[in-house]
Amino acid sequence: MLSDPAAAAWRAAGQPTVEGPPPTLGKCGRCGATDLTVASSRIVSEFFTGFEAWPYGSRRLCVPCTWGYTNRPADAKPLLITTDTVTEYSDASHLCEVLTAGALPANSAVVVPAFNKLRRRHHILPTTQWAHLATDTLLFPWDTGAAQRLADLAWLRHSVGASWSQLQRAAPEPKLITTRPHQSWPRILTAWTQLQPWRRIPPLWDAARSLTAPPKP
Repeated sequence: MLSDPAAAAWRAAGQPTVEGPPPTLGKCGRCGATDLTVASSRIVSEFFTGFEAWPYGSRRLCVPCTWGYTNRPADAKPLLITTDTVTEYSDASHLCEVLTAGALPANSAVVVPAFNKLRRRHHILPTTQWAHLATDTLLFPWDTGAAQRLADLAWLRHSVGASWSQLQRAAPEPKLITTRPHQSWPRILTAWTQLQPWRRIPPLWDAARSLTAPPKP
């Protein structure tokens, strides 16, 4: 089902085949396509906990969905997926400009792996949806409000100079405000407060950290 971001990524990669027994006709448990499929036991371990996210009941996967599970979660890269292209980035900060520009359009999806590689334990690509940011254990709709919050966070980190440890707190330290021009105080307080909902969602807050980190040389 090539309208799906994971399948679009497979197509952009040149429609690679997957290792294992030859696929046979069946219904994909993840995307619902009736196509050549592979038994999921050949792809995911017996400890896989994501079956409840497969809405079509089958324990089989079509080739595009199978391919989405073939890369180790620890090796995941930040991605911008469209219906025609996949752009891979060395680190998530390069996606900040895309995500602060506004809502993701209906033909785009973004993958942001966990900031700490040791926490990359889940396959993200198969969970992607158009107009959403996908990260470890979370799929988040990317609307204009999300874009503004991320822009506020980037401004607080890069222009105001707030450290990540400071940003964990519900309110900024007085010294952080008073060392800035007086006219910027209301904006700092407003931006800081607007981030509070994200602080309560650890995977999203972690993704925001990656997206607003200083770019690696």
